[in-house]
Amino acid sequence: MNLSLKQLRVFVAVSQQQSITHAAKTLFLTKAAISMALGELENQLGQQLFDRTNNRLHLNPYGQRLLPIADELLQRAASIDTLFQQSGQLIGELAIGASETIGNQLCPWLLAQFIQMTAHTQQTLHISNSANIADMILSYRLDIGLIEGDAKHSDIETIPWLKDEMCIIVASHHPLLKNTSLTLPDLSDNTWVLREPGSGSRAFFESHIAPSVSQWQLAYELNSIEAQLNFVAAGLGLACVSKFSATHALANDRVRILQLDNKLERQYKIIMHKQKYKSELISAFINFSQQWDATALITT
Repeated sequence: MNLSLKQLRVFVAVSQQQSITHAAKTLFLTKAAISMALGELENQLGQQLFDRTNNRLHLNPYGQRLLPIADELLQRAASIDTLFQQSGQLIGELAIGASETIGNQLCPWLLAQFIQMTAHTQQTLHISNSANIADMILSYRLDIGLIEGDAKHSDIETIPWLKDEMCIIVASHHPLLKNTSLTLPDLSDNTWVLREPGSGSRAFFESHIAPSVSQWQLAYELNSIEAQLNFVAAGLGLACVSKFSATHALANDRVRILQLDNKLERQYKIIMHKQKYKSELISAFINFSQQWDATALITT
């Protein structure tokens, strides 16, 4: 057997894109070259690696077994270059996924400081909701995920990260602001502006707020934090959001925080595939993130 890195690179790309056409575009190869490399790999292994349905390629059990090994071999091959570098700089590409609050409010500063410290500049950032980020981790389309929600899958490793203060926001003229101390049941009989299912803040609302609030009504379901803030500012409902995400809207008095008698808090998480090879670059980013202090961002 004489497997090549090209064959493994093609295999990983096809598994991620679920399409020979899209894999060809990703690798800047022709469709014929992709098909040939994949065919050669399957012939050498004596196994089909994909189920082919409706012009899509889905990993079968053999492909699922090969994927973490192929990914590790490619990561190790890329790291060989560092053996002969005198600068000690990190090399390789780092594919990061982040849920919306983290991606929009924290990642610009996190990445800027990581670049400043390490001089590594080859990062990509994909922003989506927590559920989508977890799916991309499982399919090896991302190396690291930074999420607000939960990733309950046996193949995902979860590392506790930052604490995030949640708050209930209302329009600056809302009558509930007359109360200096509120409990969650006091928020009953109000309409709410919520994020879409799969988002971390929606999951937090459903698990920590909704059980204590009777007779609540969903007014609008949005897939953007900025839209959520604007809808609340317009008086269209209450919202449960991260204090990070509301910083500028609060500073401009577009929205205000209701004073509750108990603190609302959630845990951000770093996630990755349990079988993902932890390269020097991935380990460096995780270590940096765990030591990073984001508290100053809330007051800026």
